[in-house]
Amino acid sequence: MTAIEASTTVVARDNHVSTTVEGETILLNKEAGTYQGLSGVGPRVWELIQEPTTVGTLVETVSAEYDVESRRCERDVREFLRQLAAEQLVEIDAPSAP
Repeated sequence: MTAIEASTTVVARDNHVSTTVEGETILLNKEAGTYQGLSGVGPRVWELIQEPTTVGTLVETVSAEYDVESRRCERDVREFLRQLAAEQLVEIDAPSAP
């Protein structure tokens, strides 16, 4: 799996269907036939990655909006993105080497 750094770009794949029910976002991977339920901060991160964005930007936005310590937020966002990648719901692109 690609390393997830602050400069890593992430975007939601278009292989899913999503809906929101009582504050929880439900994602169905059409290719795999699996689903993922997102609650808490998950739906907000999902909303933010509908367009390509860097992990650093995600962490800045989430830590500001949810008043969470930056290091913890970064760790949690990276883990969440790893889970979404394992479910084939996001594309993760490492930054190009200089």
